[in-house]
This record gives sequence, structure tokens and C-alpha cells, in this order.
Amino acid sequence: MDEDEDYDFGLWEAECYGCDVWTRVNDLGLCEDCDAKLDRDLIRQRDWDYSASAFGVPPEKLEELRTSVVKEYGEQLELIIERQPKNQSIKKSKTKKKKRNKRY
Repeated sequence: MDEDEDYDFGLWEAECYGCDVWTRVNDLGLCEDCDAKLDRDLIRQRDWDYSASAFGVPPEKLEELRTSVVKEYGEQLELIIERQPKNQSIKKSKTKKKKRNKRY
């Protein structure tokens, strides 16, 4: 029997949260491609605790894993939005609230 026939990604069919395609998704609601992108993004950001690929990798090899991901797929995040500094986002939201509350 062929291994590919037995392999079935995901738990159920639904719309992927990452790409909006109706397909088989995992418990996070991501298709196989988006799940791989998320895992690579977590590795790029050094969020080792949340990456399935980093699980079981010795701590001294984690940077090697990150380097190989960056070398093969690039430095840019594929699925996750860049984090903004907390101070910047707080200032913007306060300014918006002040502008909305002003009435002339």
C-alpha cells in the first residue's frame, strides 16, 4: 500500500484561516501549506516552544534550524504579522480615541 494514500492531513474539512481555501484543516484551522508557513514563522521569530519542527531539537541546534529555514525560505514572515512595539500601538490608539471624542 502506498504511504501517500494513508496520509491524511487535518481533522476535518473547513475554510483555512490563513488562505480562505475550503480544504482539510488541522486543530488550528490551518491547511497544510499555512501550517507549514506558521511553523517556519515561529522558527524565524525564535518561538521554539510553539514550533512543531523545533520540538525535540537540542537547544544548541535551534539556531542552526533557524538558519536553514531563513536560507531556504527567506527572512520575511509568511503568515504571521510583524509585531509592533507596545508603546507605539498604545499611543496610536489613545490618539484615535481623542480624535473620535472631539466634537466641534
